Amino acid sequence: MLLLIELSLFIDEFRTPVSAATAAKGLLLAVEQKIAGIWHLGGKEKVSRYQFGCLLAEILQFPLTLLKTCRQQDIAMAAPRSPDTSLDSSKVFALGYQPLSLREELSSIAQYL
Repeated sequence: MLLLIELSLFIDEFRTPVSAATAAKGLLLAVEQKIAGIWHLGGKEKVSRYQFGCLLAEILQFPLTLLKTCRQQDIAMAAPRSPDTSLDSSKVFALGYQPLSLREELSSIAQYL
């Protein structure tokens, strides 16, 4: 039996998510092209945690009514967190790193659930 619970997700924390498989492809590209320095291997889309949760719920066909919005300031945390840790991956995009869309990434992962 699957237990569904209500989940509060930040509307003011942003990420550029990517799957581990796609990031690994980016690492292989970096090794093959012998690039040096700091290169970001993020996804194509900057999304809030809430937007991510809504997309995942849609793909998994879970009720969106279980997702609630909140803000960082609403939650007491042990340490401050950056509201925006999205990555600028334009340098590796120019080298041929092309992650799938977030919908495609999540749909690909969901087929194994």
